[in-house]
Amino acid sequence: MALENGDRVLVKLEADGVTIKREARGDTPEEILFLGPVHLVTDICMALLDGRPPSETTVLDTFLAVVSQFRSADDIKAAFKTVAKGA
Repeated sequence: MALENGDRVLVKLEADGVTIKREARGDTPEEILFLGPVHLVTDICMALLDGRPPSETTVLDTFLAVVSQFRSADDIKAAFKTVAKGA
């Protein structure tokens, strides 16, 4: 997915969790921005549902909706690092 500043990120959902990775571009190297286990990803998604029943969305839909609102890959990294520390 392309972000506002031109960064491109890949969101990968697997049985053991979610990976958000910045794709290499110009002088910016590829970087893993967030790698979270299933229990942390579940907690984040439940918080992001904001009262909506889980049946109305999927984990991937929730993450894509959140990630697409960030301006840059660095913003994603900082936000998810903060959330992971609080878990």
